Amino acid sequence: MTPDNKPEQTRFDMNAQILKAMAHPVRLMIVNELLRNPRCVTAIHEILDVRQPNISQHLTILKNAGIVASDCDGSYRCYYLRKPDLVRAVLETLDREWPEANIEDVRGKFKKALNQRLNKQGK
Repeated sequence: MTPDNKPEQTRFDMNAQILKAMAHPVRLMIVNELLRNPRCVTAIHEILDVRQPNISQHLTILKNAGIVASDCDGSYRCYYLRKPDLVRAVLETLDREWPEANIEDVRGKFKKALNQRLNKQGK
């Protein structure tokens, strides 16, 4: 259980929904742009050179996942990030260089874990 009494599975489900919603190049570009400033669909369309109906569809997915929200300013609907720090952290993590695992280290850890498991079982 997590501190707010939700099962761990619920936390992983929520995190998976956020990652699934962001898992598209256009949606990543949209949230990257929204990190700079709130934007309306027309502005996003002009900046990203993506068809306006496609942007609206992607914004709906991001909105349903709780990543973005919107507010009306006259006849304009402006979109903004609900959790900009989360989006920033995800984008920064994706942009980092990540070394690959050393296969010998992995094999050693696997053998150690397997031996511990077998010893626990009394074999």
